[in-house]
Amino acid sequence: MKLFAVSDIHGATKPIEKAAPLIRESDWVVIAGDITHTKTRAEAADVMACIEQFSSRILAVHGNWDRIEIKDFLEEKGYSLHGKGRMLEGIGFFGLGGSSPTPIKTATTYTEEEIALTLRAGYEQVSDASQVVLISHVPPRGVRDRSFIGLRGGSRSVKAFLERHPVSLCLCGHIHEASGIERFQNTLVANSGSFKKGRYVSIEIGPNLVTKPERVDY
Repeated sequence: MKLFAVSDIHGATKPIEKAAPLIRESDWVVIAGDITHTKTRAEAADVMACIEQFSSRILAVHGNWDRIEIKDFLEEKGYSLHGKGRMLEGIGFFGLGGSSPTPIKTATTYTEEEIALTLRAGYEQVSDASQVVLISHVPPRGVRDRSFIGLRGGSRSVKAFLERHPVSLCLCGHIHEASGIERFQNTLVANSGSFKKGRYVSIEIGPNLVTKPERVDY
């Protein structure tokens, strides 16, 4: 299975159009939140319509910059994995949108307790899968989550969950400057960075898990 994984689109459609061949050749497009800039449903619809020109096989969660109406929109489209699990070709996907509390007020944040409950709800639906993939806007605390001023922006509950559950891959975003791939215990954590700036991660899931950070110029 080939995945084209992005996060932090923030309303930008030019990189989507530039990445059209990559999107078309992927089995699934993964969107790890922060779809909008203006935080509106209308903008989210425009962004998703741009992606849908090239693929409608989409798995997504909302970000902390996205209002709850964006989560509702993704659920209506059948794309949202927030608090849900989905089996695809024997691989289990589950998701977490929003983020843990941030230093500045943003549209959608959850307490660490709410995050733990959401993770558990989705994971229970895919826990029997041979490989499990978490799509989370927020990274685990201490892993691909250091901001440009040195603060850690990850979630303690995501970290604790990965410590206790067999998850093969965590696809995340949120902290733009922390893009990259890092192993945390048995989980490969891939922060795709800001797709608004052209960054994404290509993934191949088979007997082995292959991830590669990439950039599209536009």
